[in-house]
Amino acid sequence: MNSQRTVLYVPYNASAHGQWMLRRGSTLVGAYATRADAMRQALQMAGAIRNQKGVDVELRVEDESGVWATVAPTPAGDPS
Repeated sequence: MNSQRTVLYVPYNASAHGQWMLRRGSTLVGAYATRADAMRQALQMAGAIRNQKGVDVELRVEDESGVWATVAPTPAGDPS
């Protein structure tokens, strides 16, 4: 069975008045007022995607230095 892979991205926003973006691949999923809001949505989306059979999800977050890090989404059903 071949598994599909989805990557979610939360790029850094240097603007005090700008929106925090969430992308699924190159597609804009949403814009959020705060980083915390964007991350909360990204983690919820990662859980929903992971629940689909054969779909792996990766969450990538950019820091203020432009460095991308992979964040381990909490497994579905894990309260931590």
